[in-house]
Amino acid sequence: MPKNYQKDIEFIEGLSNIPRQNYLLGIHDRAHFISRLENFLSLVGSPHKGQNFIHVTGTSGKGTTVKVLESLIANARLKVGSFTSPFATTSIEKISINNKLISPQELHQILENDIKPALDKYVLKFKTEAISYFEVWLAIALLHFKNKKCNWVILEAGLGGRHDATNVIANPKVTAITNVGMDHMEILGNSKSAIAKDKAGIIKKNSIFITTEKNPKLLKIFLSVCKNKQAWYIQPSPLSKNYQLSNYFDTKRQRKNLDLALNILDVLKIKPKNIQSVINSFGLICRQEIISQNPLIILDGSHNGDKLSNLIEFVKKQKYKKMYLILGFGFTKHYKVPLKKLIPLANKIYITRYLISGKKTADLKKLKIASQKISPKTPINIYHDPYQALESALKSAKQSDLILVTGSFFLAGEIRKKWVSEEYIIKELKLDKR
Repeated sequence: MPKNYQKDIEFIEGLSNIPRQNYLLGIHDRAHFISRLENFLSLVGSPHKGQNFIHVTGTSGKGTTVKVLESLIANARLKVGSFTSPFATTSIEKISINNKLISPQELHQILENDIKPALDKYVLKFKTEAISYFEVWLAIALLHFKNKKCNWVILEAGLGGRHDATNVIANPKVTAITNVGMDHMEILGNSKSAIAKDKAGIIKKNSIFITTEKNPKLLKIFLSVCKNKQAWYIQPSPLSKNYQLSNYFDTKRQRKNLDLALNILDVLKIKPKNIQSVINSFGLICRQEIISQNPLIILDGSHNGDKLSNLIEFVKKQKYKKMYLILGFGFTKHYKVPLKKLIPLANKIYITRYLISGKKTADLKKLKIASQKISPKTPINIYHDPYQALESALKSAKQSDLILVTGSFFLAGEIRKKWVSEEYIIKELKLDKR
């Protein structure tokens, strides 16, 4: 482990102890979240200005869209940075250029030379409250991409659109929405229309807007916003039909994500050297990730109905006899609908949690009770240690069976450490061993 890495991560995570209003409490007027970040970025050279941005949001699929775009643009021999969230194993996963992670040394330099001095100046110069953990990482990413002179920068919105920190950029070249589903309703709204309006907040004047959402009512909202903002609304074409699709893209949702990425490239006139090779080799950690065979082990961070529908479609295309389901959810997640989709598929269930401090998990007993109501005869056990849950599943599963880990990206990332360690990722600056 590099000398300064753990201290740097502890410093960033420790910023959460600074008093501030909490984004996740559903504050009605959240416009100040953008203004406070603008104030902070002005102290580090305003890296949110003067770069070529592609901005992606959506209820599900935005991570896939961002990372396949990164791979395709890199294949066109351009330098492309991407900022994503959350991370599975270690914090630097959020920031990459041409699929190579920011190094601990680069992170340390930006922290010491830019972020820390700016934090000190900020509290004296501005009345707006301190920026958040997420916003600090975004600032680091923007500085890294600017320092490395990226041709393109792709930003994945963390939550919603209008008041998300990534919406600090004023002049994106392309804005995109994958789809609109019912998630984070306590913040974004209790209807798809309300959520769509929030996500449409990323649309900017003179930008190109593309979406693979099909709901006519929501498309009408997007079209109206485009007219008001003087943005170009582009109807996507099914460009993925021109390629042989790999296992990863062999679901309806993932084909749409690939279509969105290909349409973005098309409007920007970016021409990769070999699109098919990128499709063939593409995969994402903790998203439909086949981490091991015999038994087949799939890691997937799906936690809502839309994502789990895609996961179930993917799982049904695999060959296996019995399913051993390792399951855990975050404290704020509405897991009753996901449970109804997952529980009937499992032969045995292991209720567990992730180990990240500061991020509450769902109550294990309540999760077990809710699962038993759906399938009273299915064996269900509780494990406070996710690795004990995995070992128990491995003892029970035969080579022809499937172990599925899902319900939380953090849980999938935790268990993934059995195969790919944090030390490996930090040393190699890549996320897998392919």
